[in-house]
Amino acid sequence: MTRQSWYWLSLLTVMGLLGALLTAPLAQAQGDIEAVRAAVQGWLLQTLGKPSLTLVEYTYSYNVWPDSSLGCPVPGQPITPGEIAGYRWTFTFDNMVRYEVHSGVTGTPAVLCSATGIAPDVRMTTYNGRDFSVLVPDSWLVFPGATESETLFAPGAGTDCALPGMLITALGRVAAGVTPDQLLDEYLAGFSSLTVTGERRTAGTSGRSTTYEAPCNGTTRGWRVTAFVQLGRAYRILQWAPAAEFPQWDLRFENMLSQFTPGGATAPVATSDETAAPTLPALPLALYFTGDVFLGTLNDLPGRGVTSVPTFDRRYVSFSPNGQYLSYLDVTNAEVRTMDALSGLSPRRVAQKVDTRFPPAWSADSTRLAYVSAADSPDSALLTITAVPALGGEAERLASFPFAGECTVVQADPAADVAAAEAAPGTGAGVLAWLPDGRFLVSTRCAGGLALLTPATGDLQSLDEGWQGGVVAPDGAHVAVWAADRLAVIDLEGGARNEWPVDGAVQQVTWAADGTALYIGTGTLAETLTLDDPADRADGEAVFGRWPVEVHTNDLALVRLDPATGEQALLWRGQGYAIGRIAPAPDGSGVLFSVVPGGQGLVEAWRAGGDALTLRAAAPQAVLYWLPTGASAATLLAYAGQPAFAPVTVPAAAP
Repeated sequence: MTRQSWYWLSLLTVMGLLGALLTAPLAQAQGDIEAVRAAVQGWLLQTLGKPSLTLVEYTYSYNVWPDSSLGCPVPGQPITPGEIAGYRWTFTFDNMVRYEVHSGVTGTPAVLCSATGIAPDVRMTTYNGRDFSVLVPDSWLVFPGATESETLFAPGAGTDCALPGMLITALGRVAAGVTPDQLLDEYLAGFSSLTVTGERRTAGTSGRSTTYEAPCNGTTRGWRVTAFVQLGRAYRILQWAPAAEFPQWDLRFENMLSQFTPGGATAPVATSDETAAPTLPALPLALYFTGDVFLGTLNDLPGRGVTSVPTFDRRYVSFSPNGQYLSYLDVTNAEVRTMDALSGLSPRRVAQKVDTRFPPAWSADSTRLAYVSAADSPDSALLTITAVPALGGEAERLASFPFAGECTVVQADPAADVAAAEAAPGTGAGVLAWLPDGRFLVSTRCAGGLALLTPATGDLQSLDEGWQGGVVAPDGAHVAVWAADRLAVIDLEGGARNEWPVDGAVQQVTWAADGTALYIGTGTLAETLTLDDPADRADGEAVFGRWPVEVHTNDLALVRLDPATGEQALLWRGQGYAIGRIAPAPDGSGVLFSVVPGGQGLVEAWRAGGDALTLRAAAPQAVLYWLPTGASAATLLAYAGQPAFAPVTVPAAAP
């Protein structure tokens, strides 16, 4: 063998050995590539939160990256130097999106680099986060921003000038009176190299938006900036695309903004107990939904409508003590209507020309219903109590009593009207309760002047010591009353009274079905917003039905009080205008209650120039919550109010 041949043979041998050493890990990994692919694909689907996607195709290639970012750095995440061998993957699924993933040779670590929609149109999906929900392209990824308050939506982790994207910033609480236009002014004033290209317009229910252009690495990028203010919290949304593509993307941006909803719209305070939705018992109940009375069960809301004219004002939805009959007050027509809840027949009018300040009151045996009306003489200061059979018939006049004062006062807060409609019997302007011994508990002035009335003699025994309301216990022998920040229970036989301080102004009170506890709704003023500019009067009166306007935001609490010990337990807290009707479940499984949000959302929608539909959607309306016994978090069930359980229980479901 010549010397030259020996040289080339040695060189080939060395190169072969080196090649074997370099390719050994790769060959070993490729031998089990399907297992690596399955691990990376599973990680990707879990990261996307879309485990049901079906794989259409995938590709992979071997790569070596110089650091822990694997070629896809994410802003804010640390990078460790040092080579990492692995694979560059692309996965295409049946959602018509191609995802690029970089991974180590065993499948870990892994990083999601980008997503590209390959469908001819841009498909949208809803992102539901802690602070907000918004419509986004299905192919976009979600990344943390530079701060905890920022969330980036884009095809990749960067803000490439050639690609579209969106950045949402939760600005936090703002002072009362701050408008979206003010936030836009402040943001745009911070730039000198932009050109505003569009007029300001309304976005969603409480936002304002405009467009501008700005240079980006030698090119021009179009931007849409939007500010939302809702429930005292502000958000800024930046959306962008290359200038040449911006008109097409801007149509999508506006659609995305129309679906933006801040988190906590009903303002409950978040808790750490985020459990699955509870299994609800099949307890029969009535409620007020979309302007009509409905009958249903707790586990199947709203049930079936028993009225069909949503423009009528209906209040004091209640069952008879035996649960057979349902009654309510038609305030619009000054009528009392009842129905047999078991037969399914429509409600019938049993009384008219009633005094709508007072609720109807059932007799203890459920055979008759009492109501209040004006005395025969228009000059008389007396009111009359009349009784009719449960489903109507001959009326019987039972007694008269004095009543002083006008209860109809226009409130400056638009949410006050909703709260008034949520009042339970005994918590409104007038009190009427029919006791088991035949006497009546009545109020002799607006929200006060409580007295016991004996129909046979006309005797009136005053219980008035500055107390408001009058909610009778299930035993018919005790009544709960309150004044400002204190509550008392009075023994109607002996007159003994127990009294307790309450943290906050009492808004609603009700008894547990077995009479062993009281549920109390309280409110403490947190913020007041006043609208009184004379220039806005005409428009303001058209929207709010009053001027000036005062919007109150209260810290709300639902408390359980044990009358035997005086012990109080906080069950729920949140923000809004008021806690409305409270309905403890007759089987003790939990408590159903309504919350009246504040009018701040309506003010924000009005300031943003919302149309009639937007303003109507933003107006305060009751929200129904269910709090299971022993739970620390309430579940929103429906936008409904006036919940009333039938006083019956149902057997537990078989295991």
